[in-house]
Amino acid sequence: MLTLDELKKLDQAVRLADCTTASEHDAAIEKTWTGNVLQTRVTNRSGRPLKIKEVVLFSGETPYSPDTPFYGEGYQMLTQYGGTLSSPYHIGAYGTDWDFFRLPRTKFHENVWSVYNLLLLSPENQGHQLLGFTSCHRFSGELRFRGSYLEVIMDTEDLTLEPGASWELEQFIFSAGPDHNQLLTELAEHLNRNHPRKLYPEIPTGWCSYYCLRPMTAEGFYENARAMKERIPELKRIQIDGGYAAADGDFLIPRPGLGADVKTISDGIRANGMEAAGYISPFIVDPFAKLLEEHPDWLIQDEEGKPFNGIGQKKRTPDRQWYMLDTTHPEALNYLRNAVRTMHDEWGWRYFKMDFLQYGALPGIRYDKNATRIEAFRRGIQAIADEVGHDSFLLGCNAPFWPLLGLVHGNRITNDIARDWKHVGGNAREQFPRNWQNDTLWYNDPDVIVLERVTFKTRNISGELVDKPSLITDQEFEFHKAVILASGGMIISGDLIPKMSEKNINVLKKLLPPIGKAASFDDTGYTIGRIDLGDKQVVCVFNFDEEPKDFEFAISGSHRLYDFWTDEELGEFSSKVQIPSLEGHCAKVLYYNV
Repeated sequence: MLTLDELKKLDQAVRLADCTTASEHDAAIEKTWTGNVLQTRVTNRSGRPLKIKEVVLFSGETPYSPDTPFYGEGYQMLTQYGGTLSSPYHIGAYGTDWDFFRLPRTKFHENVWSVYNLLLLSPENQGHQLLGFTSCHRFSGELRFRGSYLEVIMDTEDLTLEPGASWELEQFIFSAGPDHNQLLTELAEHLNRNHPRKLYPEIPTGWCSYYCLRPMTAEGFYENARAMKERIPELKRIQIDGGYAAADGDFLIPRPGLGADVKTISDGIRANGMEAAGYISPFIVDPFAKLLEEHPDWLIQDEEGKPFNGIGQKKRTPDRQWYMLDTTHPEALNYLRNAVRTMHDEWGWRYFKMDFLQYGALPGIRYDKNATRIEAFRRGIQAIADEVGHDSFLLGCNAPFWPLLGLVHGNRITNDIARDWKHVGGNAREQFPRNWQNDTLWYNDPDVIVLERVTFKTRNISGELVDKPSLITDQEFEFHKAVILASGGMIISGDLIPKMSEKNINVLKKLLPPIGKAASFDDTGYTIGRIDLGDKQVVCVFNFDEEPKDFEFAISGSHRLYDFWTDEELGEFSSKVQIPSLEGHCAKVLYYNV
């Protein structure tokens, strides 16, 4: 394992925009350690401006074996990484940051793998080590490796550092110990110290239109609001999800066919006894939006001074490639402020789901040439928080995690759900390494819970309208229920409330109010998760395999165990509990009182 003294002896460097390395006489790196926490400053000692691509805090060979397992965060929600230092892979359905979101790569990325802001290493029989950045005010951290070779980088985005001037870089931590959960708790404490958590008095609950209301109509919202009032008023909110606007970027123009404008729909939801909650994608702009036509200068630009859409998710239809709102442009920022103010003051929203947030933190040429993409992103979200955050819940989604710190009350931590094993199992793999963030950085949003099979109409490759049924087994529903419980976070329903079975209404009621505590796992395979509720201990057992499998977990003392969903007593157990032949793609949730 790497020691702190060995880390301190690794090389450091300042790399310039032309991919050369500055001499020590031109650029100086000053490091100040307080225990295991590092603060770094870089100073331009030369007599000329320096365009700095990145600052290398540490680089060199380490004692890590190439087969050391690791977990690494992505730059944003849809990317995470695992495997070993010599055989890394991406977790999730969308690939790497540089493939799916097309983050730029330079010669310094050749033959290395990248993770962002957090690298958790688990050498066999040696405990765990964490290397991470504990702030993200202006710059993003990157950790690169190839086998035992390691680099810790601060991305300074080719900004110009004037002669004699200095930059304070983001804070960094290096920690080690036998319990990886404790290392993540320590990291969270430092993150909250540098980015005080934005607090909200409850963990929100609600219903979301996206996964069941197709087509989205005013009457569909009212019907579900009436059913919620009658059957499960504890959900409280009807979330008007994406798709109500005529085009992304034209926030206040409703889509034709909706049946009413959004203010009328919001008023109608309240008239039927529920709160109206809403959605905005503050940074993406559709190529057919009026915003692009009328104010192209409000968008992030390319080298030729034209609106830039050559980054981010590559669309199947290139003519729908999104542009990005430049929140360093004062008029663009005011446009965003006015939009959310209207949603708050006139539409009555007190809950804002903010989606596709990574598009506010991608590279491009901005109005303010001295602003990093992190600063630009944070200005945009801060503007929304300033307008509505005093009495409204702010939820991030598809966000760059570290740049979002301290700006929202809740944050989505997984891909969208779907009624199939690919998404149910995949979302668990994405969620569990991020469970530590719940009720520490924000309230985790594991996406909606779906409990009913739904058949949608969709068009096949020939353009014919065909049925698309749910491909999910009863066992996979049990797994999905347990995943949502284990998140400890928000509970949002994604089924048509009028059509839900009484059994599944009771499942929702069992989850309400949210328990607030996420599961901590005994193992890095995420099969045994424990939720400490003080007077009650909950244990979640997950079988990711296709075939039945035996499980065993330890308990302290002798206790009567119960099924979480039915409260059925399963017997008295001492020291250990065996779960024989748990079905494939299934989960079991038990509890005992202490």
